Amino acid sequence: MLQTVTGTFFYFAYGSNLLKKRIHINNPSAVFVGIGRLNDHTLDFFKYSEKWCGAVATVVPADGASVWGAVWNIDSSGIPALDKQEGVSTNTYFPKTVAVCKCDEAEIECRTYQLTDIPTENIRGHDTELPFERRPSITYLDCIIKGAMECKLPEDYIENLKNVPHNGQASPHMQELLGG
Repeated sequence: MLQTVTGTFFYFAYGSNLLKKRIHINNPSAVFVGIGRLNDHTLDFFKYSEKWCGAVATVVPADGASVWGAVWNIDSSGIPALDKQEGVSTNTYFPKTVAVCKCDEAEIECRTYQLTDIPTENIRGHDTELPFERRPSITYLDCIIKGAMECKLPEDYIENLKNVPHNGQASPHMQELLGG
């Protein structure tokens, strides 16, 4: 059975919003609930971001694959700020409701975001090389990895993130998130 809390919503973060400092910029009410797994999706990178100086993360439906992330409980009044951050009004991402498995295997209904344009070829997998134009920047990838470590995602998942190739670029606009 899917769970929700009145006046708040659960948000599944798999990208830069894994990092507590990042989620709290636009959603100071966010409370970390724990980690969760989105089944039948894979993490991929697509669509260049000027702010991040590289491709950004998205979830792509993929049978048998899974994406680990953070589950945040956010006041419902935070939806407009989260939508703005994710570029809903500019058609960058769209919100979608997903069932996320918590570590106790209970499902929780969460809001997450998926790029409006997702890769249809060369979907990122363990054996697929990520094309250069779809690689994240050093800064963005570091943000995701630090957030994954902070949230204590599974070690093998973190190792997989560390093996994602980057484009060699740093984002001067977002470097302060990482303490630089």
